[in-house]
Formats: sequence, C-alpha cells, structure tokens
Amino acid sequence: MKIHMDVFPAHLVVAAAGQFDDVLKLKSSPPTEGAHYVATTRVILADDVVVVAADSPTGPAIIFRERFVELEKADQVTNDTRLVTVSGKMLVFKKDTNCGCGSRLRGWNAYKTINSMKDPE
Repeated sequence: MKIHMDVFPAHLVVAAAGQFDDVLKLKSSPPTEGAHYVATTRVILADDVVVVAADSPTGPAIIFRERFVELEKADQVTNDTRLVTVSGKMLVFKKDTNCGCGSRLRGWNAYKTINSMKDPE
C-alpha cells in the first residue's frame, strides 16, 4: 500500500452516514456540533483506505478503517481534509498544532501495521 498522507496529531470529526447532507459543512476544530470529535489521533490515507489510530491502555489501536470514495485534500495539513467512505460516513481532519507529546502514536510503526492489513485480492 502506498501512503498518501499521514497526519499526527490530528483533530478528527466523524459523522454517520446521512447525518449531514454535505461534507463541506463539517469542521474538525472547533468541531461541528452534532458530529463525533476524537482528539489526538493519527490519520493515514493509503491507496483508497483511511485508517485512524488512537491511544489505548495497551498502546496504539486502530479505531477506524474503511475505503473512501470521495476525497478533498487540503492544500496544507493545518486545513481540513474531507472524505466520504463507501458506507457514507464523513470524516474531516487536520493537523493539531500541539506536539502530541506523551502519545504513543508518535513512535508507532503504522506502515508495518497497514501493510499487514491489506485485503486479499
């Protein structure tokens, strides 16, 4: 899998399919009211898959993984990138200007994990 984007730490907003009629209405920070906000995540775009990881008591954990069908990539990592998944979920994320210090996501080898998750042909 080719990694196209790897953002850490990231502000992330997720909306359920059908919750909003346009992904452009969502903002990650401050988060759009009614959408689910997740702080201090690592968001990776690989091929046509989005992978989101967060800290857990046992270390970095993948909390979301799905193919996306629509992508509006921001011109800068500190601006919102928006995408829509195959099931209609909407995700909006951007780089958090904080350092993410203390998070185990910083040292996590995401590339090894993602390559091992590739769907069989």
